Amino acid sequence: MSQFNRDPHPLRYHSEQGFALLEVIVAIAIMALVGLMAWRGMDAMILGREVIERRANQDGAYSQLVRQFERDCQEILRRDELVALSASVVSSVASGAKNIWWIRRYQADNQEAWMIVGYGMAATGLQRWTSMPLFRRTEAGALWAGISRDPDLNSSELLISLEAPTIVRQVFQVQTSILSGAGSSGISASGTGSPATNANSATPSAGSGTTSAISNVYPDPQGLVMQWWIKDMPLPLTRSCLMGGAL
Repeated sequence: MSQFNRDPHPLRYHSEQGFALLEVIVAIAIMALVGLMAWRGMDAMILGREVIERRANQDGAYSQLVRQFERDCQEILRRDELVALSASVVSSVASGAKNIWWIRRYQADNQEAWMIVGYGMAATGLQRWTSMPLFRRTEAGALWAGISRDPDLNSSELLISLEAPTIVRQVFQVQTSILSGAGSSGISASGTGSPATNANSATPSAGSGTTSAISNVYPDPQGLVMQWWIKDMPLPLTRSCLMGGAL
């Protein structure tokens, strides 16, 4: 009887106990492919998030720069306030070939004060410089007179309060109350954001109403236009304001 009950395929039981080598190889290849696709998708998601965060941080920095510029411009001293500050100072705006400065009102600890602010290009990008709050008229007048003499020379008394490394060029134009021959407000000072060979010796171009570098702006400045070129961007970031109110 044992001869009739014997399994004619004795190896079939053993072959059904596991996967064949080819099946294992195919399974491993599929798992590797799925893992690679998941890794590529995760990597793209992480890179996209980093780009979005970096762009958001840059946009936040530009928004801060614009808001600070508008605030600085609106608080610039008027002529009567400037005369009260120092009889020897003739202008509240001083510009050079690459830097522009002005003296503004400032309030610290509920006390009226003054502050000198400047925007200019450095090796690390655009920088905003400020003085400490100046509570004494003589102190504010003396510091402002020194900056007015050479706007492209930074004083050791000034601090960097804002920096934008991705801004590679600055152009500014100061609008004054002088009327040009065309009947429009003339520009009495402009800067290209690059050093000049002799900033204080620049002379106005004929009939243009502009100068490439000027130490003091006469008469009262009425408005200010700033343009900042961002790296790898074809068009500049442009802001303008009336001194005493935003445009």
